[in-house]
Formats: sequence, C-alpha cells, structure tokens
Amino acid sequence: MFKFTKELSFAGYLLIVPSVSVGNVAQLAVDLLIETLKMRKIGLLWHPALIPVVGPAAYEHDTDKITTTAELYVSEEKKLLVLQLRAPLVGALQADFVDNLTAFARDKQLLEVVILSSSFAHENHEVGARPYRYLANESYLTEHAEKLQSLQWTRQEGNVIHGGGFAVGLWNACSEKQLASLVLFNYVSEGDNTADAVQLVSLLDQLKQPLLPREAEGTQLKLAIPSSWKHMYGNAAPLNVY
Repeated sequence: MFKFTKELSFAGYLLIVPSVSVGNVAQLAVDLLIETLKMRKIGLLWHPALIPVVGPAAYEHDTDKITTTAELYVSEEKKLLVLQLRAPLVGALQADFVDNLTAFARDKQLLEVVILSSSFAHENHEVGARPYRYLANESYLTEHAEKLQSLQWTRQEGNVIHGGGFAVGLWNACSEKQLASLVLFNYVSEGDNTADAVQLVSLLDQLKQPLLPREAEGTQLKLAIPSSWKHMYGNAAPLNVY
C-alpha cells in the first residue's frame, strides 16, 4: 500500500489521518502541521480507491518535489506520522482502503491513530455549544481518559458525523483491530475554511501539547502557512471582464 523512500521503524508513533469532509478542513489542518513542523515526505500511498492527482510542490520546504494524491510525512522528533489526502475515496473501494490502512498501523505498531474531520454547521443542534466534538474508542480512553476530562471537550453522542467522510469507518476499523483511535472534528460551513483548520490544529495541540511551536509570549501558536494556500481559489479575475 505504501512505497517508502527507505524502511523506517514507526513503533510508538502517532498517526494523523484527515478525512475528506465538509470544507476540506481536515486536509487544511494537515497542511498546517506539515509546513509548521517542516515534516519530511517519506512515502507515497497507492490504492485503487484513490483518485489520481498530480501537482506542484505544496510546501515551502519541499519545493523540488511534485504533489500526489496521498503522501506520508514524518517528524522523528515528535514521533509523528501524517498522511495527507488530496482527493476523496472511491465509495465502492473505501472499505478495502480503510482495512489496508489500519492493517498498516497495526503491523507497524503505531501507538494510536487520530482522525481529523468536519461536519455541517447546521448539525450542531445545541445552542451555545462548542463547535467541535470527539469520538474515542475504549483503547484510546484507557490511556487518555484523564486528559480528555481535563480538556472538558464534548463527546459525540452516537457514531454518525454528517459530512465527515470516512472518519467513522476508519475509527470503527481501528477499534476492530484494537488500535487506540480518536476522531476530532468541528462544525463548519463551506467557504474559506482556513480559520476552521487553525481551530482544529489548535485543538490537536491542546490534546498532544507540546506539539506545535509558540510565539515569544508562549500562548499563541506559531503556524507556518503553506505556499499552496496562495492559490486556494485560483487566480484573480482578469480586468478585461469588467
């Protein structure tokens, strides 16, 4: 499933996976992680469920390489693996993709899998509630129940995330293979979702602190913006159309 530049040991690593969901918030959040931590590309993912995508380099620190549908990045310092996906999965092949990905996580003895996602804003029916939720399986709660309790986050009732892509399917597959797994998602509307991505990354940093660097005063996150974000909405309209 993966083609690596060289074989590495991932025992004890955290794997972060974005689910293609509302506003592409999870992929934008992963962009921030990769650029801010200057993560190194170490592998490509191949599977029939992946729609082919090829483009120029997405990150300032990775300028001499092309971008493809699914790429794996690593930070040895943080013991962190991040999978970036740039296209939705083919529905009929999604289950096989999820099974292969969780088998990889189990065979490589990864510590846990955190899945980032998003849901439609109108699905948040609690007035005044925080615009984010989490799902955690028993394996994850065994190690992190105290941390989640200290954060006072709201746990999702049931296991349906409307607009959340394959997040719940991957989470269920992790549970079946006894992999500690958590889904972290926020409620968003379609549009410019960069602020939602910053919020999702901030939540992840609270969970795994210290994960990301901070400004001099030590409170605000010091995030690096990927070069690909400059072209998120294409070029400006030519003046001769007016």
